[in-house]
Amino acid sequence: MANAGQGGTDQTDRGLRKDYFPSGGAGKYLPPIFKLLELAVAIICIGLIDDPANNSRFRVFMSTRTVSLAYSTFVPFLIFSVIYLFGKVIRENIPWKLQSLLNLTAFILHLATAICILMDWSETKNRNYWPPNTQRMDFQCGAGAVAIVGALLYLLDLIVTTWLGVKGDIE
Repeated sequence: MANAGQGGTDQTDRGLRKDYFPSGGAGKYLPPIFKLLELAVAIICIGLIDDPANNSRFRVFMSTRTVSLAYSTFVPFLIFSVIYLFGKVIRENIPWKLQSLLNLTAFILHLATAICILMDWSETKNRNYWPPNTQRMDFQCGAGAVAIVGALLYLLDLIVTTWLGVKGDIE
């Protein structure tokens, strides 16, 4: 008799623990960590791309198409990362399928932007005219390299978010 009563209490305790103390583990903290890293990458890329994009009066370092692609890639995903993190602060969940779709789009756009930036850098380098100050070209190459790192971060975020979403650890 005593065991039957404790079995019911044990089930109730498990239900309460499941409701109030979710056992998602450390995996539920990975998407916000990725968003923080992606936010940092977007800020760094915008900072690096600004000088070669806007201060090229005498010599063109980047085409206007590359500049517009870069800004239209980095800024919206910077805003998305801020919105996502703000949503986590106020405990609002974004569906994992929407997160995965945005991560896939970000991966493709960051990769395309990195390719365009590095192609413009290569074309400028192959002109065989090196100005005395090559700092803008260094910024351009750095922005392309950091954009590749951003693309890899978005790919990892896509994989982790999809894995956790299918597994049921995040909503």
